[in-house]
Amino acid sequence: MDRKVNTKEKSISISIFYLKYIMYMIISILLICVIDFLFFYVLINLGLVYPANYAEKQIKNAQGMIEDADTITEDLIPDLCQYVVFGLDGNVKAANMGENNIKEAWDAVNGKYFSSLAVFYKVIKRKNEYCVLRYKIIPQYTSSFLRKYLLPPQTLLSISLVIFILASVIAVSIRFGCVFKNKLTPLILTAQEIQNQNLDFSVGTVNIKEVNDVLAAMDKMRSTLKYSLESQWKAEQMRKEQISALSHDLKTPLSIIRGNAELLYDTSLTEEQAEYIAYIEESSLKMQDYIKMLIEITKSDSFASPEFQETSIDSFAQDIKEQAERLCLVNNIKLQWIYRCGEEKIYIDKNLLERAIINVLLNATEYSPQEGTITFEIYYKDESVVFSVSDMGKGFNDEALKYAKIQFYMEDSSRSSKIHYGIGLYFADTVVKQHGGSLVLKNLEGQSGARVIISIPLEQLLI
Repeated sequence: MDRKVNTKEKSISISIFYLKYIMYMIISILLICVIDFLFFYVLINLGLVYPANYAEKQIKNAQGMIEDADTITEDLIPDLCQYVVFGLDGNVKAANMGENNIKEAWDAVNGKYFSSLAVFYKVIKRKNEYCVLRYKIIPQYTSSFLRKYLLPPQTLLSISLVIFILASVIAVSIRFGCVFKNKLTPLILTAQEIQNQNLDFSVGTVNIKEVNDVLAAMDKMRSTLKYSLESQWKAEQMRKEQISALSHDLKTPLSIIRGNAELLYDTSLTEEQAEYIAYIEESSLKMQDYIKMLIEITKSDSFASPEFQETSIDSFAQDIKEQAERLCLVNNIKLQWIYRCGEEKIYIDKNLLERAIINVLLNATEYSPQEGTITFEIYYKDESVVFSVSDMGKGFNDEALKYAKIQFYMEDSSRSSKIHYGIGLYFADTVVKQHGGSLVLKNLEGQSGARVIISIPLEQLLI
């Protein structure tokens, strides 16, 4: 996966990149304020809105007429103003404002009212009376209809400012998120390629220094991982080739053993000797099958798919028992056989499962002392058929309990008296999993020895 690198684009820090969008936001807010106030200015010039000091100017123009008029009438009162006329004693002669406002107007006459919230009172002294005008220093609509049913212009101005500023902040934030996401795209793509184990690609760059630093680190990780995996693959290939070559080399001595065993049939043999020769011939055939399977494993990286067929548990157990007895006899070990199943049929790949169990038995004979005892049990438990093999060896150490089922694992501590590679248990575990079961490693409680438990679910049974 090749990417073009923009070498002309100057790299900046992430703080500068972030600050740039903060400046975009500030500029957009200032533009909104300017546009909003220009729009309001246009409304004033078009005569749709009175300026804030409109009422104050009208009062100045009408003040002389109010002072000289014989009687105060509403036609003398400037637009956007309310009024009240007091006698010198404070009695109200005329008014068009509420009682609270009248009290505030009389306080204004006495110099006790202080303007607040843009509300002002203008006191005009007349002969034997006072005329007090109430007005506001705020913009107002020229239309009385709009003044009645719409929010005041300055309120609409504030609301529109807030809405447009929020919209601007959201728009800049979304833009920042999209651009920053694009800047992170090389990181995401690089991580995906490494996750998919595709290490043959070039890492791109962006114009943000910190992101480039991470990309550079990931590129180093990619190169190191690629080298490591290639080395591991070469070592694995070499190991497979060695196993394959060794498997082929074993064919010749096995053929010789089998041929000589067949020649012995032509000599005078006792019944016991003939039985031993039959064991040799049968075991050599099985070893040839195992070697063939080992060669197939090194070629395909996996075991063959099971070929399930209906098999009697009893006959299957007897075949395993015969091989177990031979293995124990050769190694001078006693076999304790415990069988607690019936005549049920089980749906399994007989050859694969038999090899798996024999592998477990081989491990048990290797690590059991001379004249020791191996206990083989077959029984039902928790809706499963259980094959349990226990020996009297030193048992598994903590590391072996975790890793003994891993392919090519070698235990060099608790069972260091033998060179042991984890092919047998790995093979057994794989076959058991193909049958939907489980293989568990344990140590015997209260005594030395290891125990391997193979469980095959009862749903595999045909009763």
